[in-house]
Amino acid sequence: MRRDKDARVLLLATLAALAAIGFGALFLIAPVWQPGYTTRATMSVSEAAQRTERQDAAPAEEQGGPVNINTATLEELMTLPGIGESKGRAILEYREEHGGFDTVQQLAEISGISQRMVDEWGDRVCVSD
Repeated sequence: MRRDKDARVLLLATLAALAAIGFGALFLIAPVWQPGYTTRATMSVSEAAQRTERQDAAPAEEQGGPVNINTATLEELMTLPGIGESKGRAILEYREEHGGFDTVQQLAEISGISQRMVDEWGDRVCVSD
């Protein structure tokens, strides 16, 4: 009698685990029923390459060249990774208070902007009068 009860409990636990796995597969892993959803596995090699090129090219097209931190507007500063409105305004305030930047490295003196961020921007920022 006890053995039958244990077997039922084990069976119910197994069914619950399988249901949870099935639910996860349907709703959490890949919403393939959504419009426009395409996996790279179903794309041709050329389609995947074109999609990657478009994604890589978009930031460069938006930016249009390096951001001159001595003349950039708030919107231009916000094209830099990690720069939102508040950090962009902090850059503008620093520029007004100090009469501009002598080097790009001075950006790291602003609260919220780390040396690592400045290094990652590399050629995306420049200083000129």
